[in-house]
Amino acid sequence: MASLVELRDRLRRRPGMAGLADEQAEDLLDEAADMVREYCGWPVWPRQTVTVVVDARGGDMVPLPTLMLHEVTSVEQRPLFDQSPAAWQPVEGGWDWSEGGWLLRCGCWPDGPRSLRVVMDSGYEEPPGAVGSVLLALAVGIARRPGRVASMRVGGESVTYQQAGGSGSGAFGELSDGERAVLDRYRLDNRP
Repeated sequence: MASLVELRDRLRRRPGMAGLADEQAEDLLDEAADMVREYCGWPVWPRQTVTVVVDARGGDMVPLPTLMLHEVTSVEQRPLFDQSPAAWQPVEGGWDWSEGGWLLRCGCWPDGPRSLRVVMDSGYEEPPGAVGSVLLALAVGIARRPGRVASMRVGGESVTYQQAGGSGSGAFGELSDGERAVLDRYRLDNRP
């Protein structure tokens, strides 16, 4: 796993990227990271403690929005359709979790939308595996692509572009098949 500082330095070693200031390189990597996280459907990195509210469909397993779970510190449930803040009740024992992001229970979880509130420690410390290489490729692509058309005049043939990497950049269509193959390992939709 490459740290973000290492990725910033590697980005500057790419052809045409040597003149990037720290802030510019970090902005490009941040935009690339946003694309990766959106495609994967969860934050992926950095590791953080978060509170999530999830739907349960009964049964003994509930998927949590992560594929790298380090710890679950609390689980609370609420009665179906009771939205009051006092409705949340701690689930004491009888449950466990897996590193792959599953909350398991001896018996059944309650059935319903927003029925569980979970405090979890989740995510990788740094971009995992070849994700760092995908970040670099995306960052270079963002830096090199022309801006989107901001205005156009037909009679005088004038076109004005937005700054490269400006608003609206970051569609999944910018990922190559190889980049998608790398990211699919970390995509929630592909959970086993």
